[in-house]
Formats: sequence, structure tokens, C-alpha cells
Amino acid sequence: MVGSPLSLIFMSLLCQLTGSTASRDLEELVGALGGSVTFPLNSSVKQIGSIVWIFNTTLLTLQPQEPNKSAVMIVTQSHKKERVSFPNRGYSLTLSKLQKNDSGIYRVEIHSLFQQRPFTQEYVLRVYEHLSKPKVTMGLQKKKNGTCMTNLTCSMEQGGEDVTYSWKTANESHDGSILPISWTLGEKNMTFICMARNPISRNFSNPISSWNLCEGAAGETDAPKFILYLLLVPILLIVFVLGFFTWSGQRDRGKEFTEEKKGMETHQEIPDVCSHSGVNTVYDTVSYPNKTTPEEDPTHTLYSVAQTHKTVEKPHSLPMSLDTPGLFTYENII
Repeated sequence: MVGSPLSLIFMSLLCQLTGSTASRDLEELVGALGGSVTFPLNSSVKQIGSIVWIFNTTLLTLQPQEPNKSAVMIVTQSHKKERVSFPNRGYSLTLSKLQKNDSGIYRVEIHSLFQQRPFTQEYVLRVYEHLSKPKVTMGLQKKKNGTCMTNLTCSMEQGGEDVTYSWKTANESHDGSILPISWTLGEKNMTFICMARNPISRNFSNPISSWNLCEGAAGETDAPKFILYLLLVPILLIVFVLGFFTWSGQRDRGKEFTEEKKGMETHQEIPDVCSHSGVNTVYDTVSYPNKTTPEEDPTHTLYSVAQTHKTVEKPHSLPMSLDTPGLFTYENII
């Protein structure tokens, strides 16, 4: 019976010792880049001697306030001195202006004046960026019997850590970054929207219409040939028109050249005054420039007679030899 009270006291001390040194499960915290996060600390430890926060190495040491002494905080990692604080005079640590390299495991140790082993608590902090608008890319298209089949892929260009994707189409949803699509020409238009989400934010892509995505689905594999034919028709028409105008221009120029040559030959033609078909007499009348009337003056008229080699019998004609030219001029002077 004497040993019974001693056993109870020993068990009580053991329970207190075990409870004071027990550590809580790892607590996960998330923070936004540039924001702040608070590491909650709820401890039943009494008579706290000091509190030590550790991140890789000792981050800071805090000595609680005493009746005749204010609290003392020593920041070992000086580059975080301006970013750490204890709001409301508590022991929960707040870290502000978060950076990507602030992600990691944090540990706090609470040392008691009456316990040998400290109370510990661990946290894991993950710092994320706010998501921008996700990017959607289209895979290879397959068109058959007026049906368009393809895949849409949703992705993030930046800040893609721990991102999950989902698709929304009308009243349906699809999980995952890849959305298979099968849309038939004539069906109701469908709109596809991708949503990207991380632990601190979410964002949506621009709506994508099946009409724009599967344009010309009924064309199938003959569409390229049809387009080629459409392009060849105007090209051939242009070549034909240019050839016609070129040929027409050359023909007109040849006709003009022929007419000019013919005109030159006509102007250079000299009449044959020595015709053998008989006597042809040509009279050229030359008037003096000073005459004011077109009447002929018989006393001042020159007659030019063109004769052939045959002798023309006239009352007062002169004999003509074969060596004498066939052109004589008679001038009457009164």
C-alpha cells in the first residue's frame, strides 16, 4: 500500500514530461507572393523561458516579457528582420512580404523553466504566385464526314506550380488540362473555357467557340484542292487577258507600220511620161503670184506638153528625133 502513492506520483510526472515534449503534426501553410502569413502557436506550456523559431538555421529568439522586464527579440537572420513580427503581443510569428525562397519547413521550440525538453511544432510553408490567364493550344485537327476532332490543351506560361486544370462546356465539366473535342457541322455552337487553379488563386481562359475552332469541317480533305482550283481560275484569266492585249497591241502596231510604208511608196511613185499607148498631153497651168483673179492670162501662160516617142502631126510642129525628150514647152510672147 505504501508503494501505491509513489507509483501514482511517478505516473503523473511521466505524463507531464511526455505531454511537454510532444510535438504536433506538421501543419501546412500557404502564402501569396508579396503577401504575408502567420504561423499560429497555441501552447499550454507555462513559465516560458524562451521561444526559438528555426528556418534552416535559427531565425530568431524571443524572451517573453516579465513583470519588471520587457520582451527581448533577437533576429539571427538579419535579412528578415524587417519582415518578422508578433502581432497582438502573442507568440505567433507573422512573416510579411513573402518571397519564393521563403517556402520551406519552419520549426518553433518553446523552452520551459520547469521542463528539460522543449515543446516543438513544425510548419511547412508554400509560397505561390497569383495565376495569370491560362493559355490554350489546339492539337492536330482531323476532319471526317463533316465532323471536327481535335484536342485542346490548357497550360500556364508562368507560376505553374501545383496548378490544377478543369474545363467547362455548357452544363458539363471535365478535369485535366487536355480536353478532347468532337463537333459535327450543323450542331449547336459550343463554348469551351479552361480554369486554372492553385492554392491561393484561380483564373480563366478566353472562351473558345466550336464554330471558329472547326471552321470548314464539312470540307474534309478536298478543301485544299478546292482552294487551289479557286486560285488557279483567276490566275489563268489574268494570263489570258494579258496575252490578248499584248497580241492586239502588236497587231495594231504592225498595221500602222504597213500603212505608213504603203503611204511612203505611194508618194514616191513617179508617173511614166513615156507611155507607148499613144499621145498623152498634160497641161500644167502656173499663175503668177501677183495675180488677184484666178482668170487665166493667155499672154502669160506656160504650157507643158508631154509627148510620147510617136510624132504628133500638127500644122506648126517641129520635127522630133528619137534623142529629143518628149517634153516641150511652148511660150507665146506678144
